[in-house]
Amino acid sequence: KDRSTALFLFGFLLACYLLTFTGQIDSSDGLSMFATSESFVRHGSFDSNQLLWMGNQQGNIGVGGDLYSRKGLGMVLLALPLIWLAKVWGAIGLVHAALLLNPLLTAWTGALLFRAARRLGWSRPVSIATALIFGLATMAWPYTQGYFSDPICGWGLFAAAYGLLAYAQSGRKLYLFGAGLAWGVAYLTRSINLLTLPLYLLGLFWVLDIVAGSAKFAWRKRLAAAFWRNWRPVVSFLIPVVVAGLLSLWWNWARFGSIFDTGYVATESFNGDWLAGLAGLTVGPARGFLWYNPLLLLALPGAVLFWRRHRRILIFSLLLTALYFVVYAKWYMWHGGYSWGPRFLVPAIPFVSLVAGAGWDWLAVQRRWGIAGAIAAGLLAVLSVGVQWLGLA
Repeated sequence: KDRSTALFLFGFLLACYLLTFTGQIDSSDGLSMFATSESFVRHGSFDSNQLLWMGNQQGNIGVGGDLYSRKGLGMVLLALPLIWLAKVWGAIGLVHAALLLNPLLTAWTGALLFRAARRLGWSRPVSIATALIFGLATMAWPYTQGYFSDPICGWGLFAAAYGLLAYAQSGRKLYLFGAGLAWGVAYLTRSINLLTLPLYLLGLFWVLDIVAGSAKFAWRKRLAAAFWRNWRPVVSFLIPVVVAGLLSLWWNWARFGSIFDTGYVATESFNGDWLAGLAGLTVGPARGFLWYNPLLLLALPGAVLFWRRHRRILIFSLLLTALYFVVYAKWYMWHGGYSWGPRFLVPAIPFVSLVAGAGWDWLAVQRRWGIAGAIAAGLLAVLSVGVQWLGLA
């Protein structure tokens, strides 16, 4: 029954995203990644020579004198089946087919949020509301229109976390392999996600510690029980992670002749004003996270519920979200350029939405703060959907 509901949510969210589908790539980032996938489908190479007129705005001259994108390999690979299908089926445009990628994976992320909420023991209506909070009341919806890689990172990181949760409850190593695979996609899509790997290793330890039932032992014995005696689950998670790392090094070498050369120029670095970036990403009037996702304020009361019942999940979600804020606040273009809201924070939205779902249950369903709290939650929901429609328009 939960799987059927998750499938329905996937279809409903996808229908909403196709309703606002534009069919246009409106960013140089998107053009760069699409050109790379298109080149492979058309003539078997990964250059982006279609964009030579752009100079080094999104690429650099690499091996053989060709222009290569500076973007990661993840989104390029994921788009290949869609673009190949469009090439075979002439009724579909190649660009239109590629632009289906973000709607598909964002709808999938919403379905995963429902499944995660059900695994946490939440009621079906609250779990559905959590998926809809993410899918319709946050920046996730406007970013289904474009061809940025941020929604792909959000799907990969949250799917990896869901895999850890599912393994903790089922003990099936296939979930760990899927978690490693999803994290690998997020890393290949944007290499900065390598910084999240220690968090996922911490999550893996927590999960294995629960399965092994070694909480009564000292830390050294708990680490040994988690990572040494249970080496098969660890290997299941690490195989796709290691493969993703090797693919990333090959991608650098294939484009620019060095495994350490990503193609980014010296001016693109973490040399911004950290405090200004942090203020701008949180409450700044142009890119403040709260202005573009008002309903996620429910994560504040939701965090109280999580602290009481799911403390480790709350800590994991807060650490990952804080990591994104802190790292991108230092990036020279912390605001994300010409985009809707704080684009770089889109991958953290599923995690904040899960915590906000608990806040929705607290205020709107259980009415812990009375009718006033329920009305406030409803008004925040209406306001948040309205904000997203501004972005869609």
